[in-house]
Amino acid sequence: MNKIFCSALTAVVAGAMLTGCAMPWEKGADDDVAPGGYSYTADSNSEQKQAYRWLIEPTINADNIISFDGSQVDPNNEKNTAYANYSVIRQNGKYGIIDYSGNMVVPAEYDDYYTCWCGEVTLFNIINEKNDEYEYCSIDSSNQVVYYAAEHHDSSPKYYWNSNEEKIYVKDADEEQGEEYTGKKAVVVCEADVKKSDNGFYDISPVSEPLYGLAKKDKLILDMQYTDFYAPAYKGAGLTCIAFENDEGKWGYVGSDGKTIIDFKCDGDMSAYCGKVIDDEMAVHPYLFTDDYLPVSIDSSYGYYDIDGNCIVKPGEFDQARPAHNGKAWVMKSGKWGVIAFGDAPVEEDSSEEETTTSYITTTTTSTTTKTTSVSTETKKATETTPSLTQPSETTEVSTNTETVTETVTEPVTETDPPAPEPEPEPTPEQ
Repeated sequence: MNKIFCSALTAVVAGAMLTGCAMPWEKGADDDVAPGGYSYTADSNSEQKQAYRWLIEPTINADNIISFDGSQVDPNNEKNTAYANYSVIRQNGKYGIIDYSGNMVVPAEYDDYYTCWCGEVTLFNIINEKNDEYEYCSIDSSNQVVYYAAEHHDSSPKYYWNSNEEKIYVKDADEEQGEEYTGKKAVVVCEADVKKSDNGFYDISPVSEPLYGLAKKDKLILDMQYTDFYAPAYKGAGLTCIAFENDEGKWGYVGSDGKTIIDFKCDGDMSAYCGKVIDDEMAVHPYLFTDDYLPVSIDSSYGYYDIDGNCIVKPGEFDQARPAHNGKAWVMKSGKWGVIAFGDAPVEEDSSEEETTTSYITTTTTSTTTKTTSVSTETKKATETTPSLTQPSETTEVSTNTETVTETVTEPVTETDPPAPEPEPEPTPEQ
């Protein structure tokens, strides 16, 4: 495996990179317009349901925004949730990290990116490829921006079908030999030649131009008829799905029982690439379900399906669409990017009889660090309001001479009228 994706090298990167990060959108005259929405009807007897509403109107300029569906993350060894809380943004040919509030967490100053089975998202610059010199930047499990990458090996299991013996075999990606698969979950299998070696393990070689099928307990659920697939690497397909490509180059989605969820009419997506740690640079595949939603590309336009196979946003609504995390997803419309939220929640704020006012208290913390820079990943509000592009101010100053990081974070505090004093008890009559 290329050392760029598994090196534990700590890069020397100046902390001043995060100084003066500007928001990537340009505020226009229509930014104060109330968010719109989109409704759909699941069937002829159903009432209309609101599919999504805008959290950030499509006003952000970017070459691309890349979100990860998490299908290649190991749920038993997940050490980082960056893949679900952040996205990679590409601006002017460089990569950075952006959150779902539109905050530019890491400026777009890196050459490339990848994600890992542990959930970590990493950016890197190539300093000297021959000498394995790189600069790294990622977000660790405590939401710190760090300038190194931990060493990770690809241990994702690959499954194979021996048609002569009608058995399933399994081999980890970083292992040379495999063994018989005795698990109970349905898995995608690849046509392969399998021979038992003297040490009791098996030499497994995929056939030339292999086909793929779905098998469970040494029985084929779907015949070996598909030219490619995209499936969860570690967990079963019950909570997401499996995508197969047919001989016409179209993708369809099936469940772990082999039943079709979405017919073979979808296209692959170059932006679904996760990086060489867990993905093939030459492969083009679609996304899988997250949060029960799936972005699909059909005839060069995008929409969304739910886990039951209902089309909730017709293709053609968006120019680009990304996987949903925590009920939110990045989409592109009319050439600009925004964030939508799924569900039936009302778009407008609910009226409240009690008036509340919001003021801000500014706190400053100073710490000395050599490798990490603390970032705020969300805006905490004491009252629930309709999301807005206006965020409380947040600044980060970095002194590279003393390596002292000073953060000024402005957090909202809700003020309400003080409670009325309790009435004094009536005096007891004298006896």
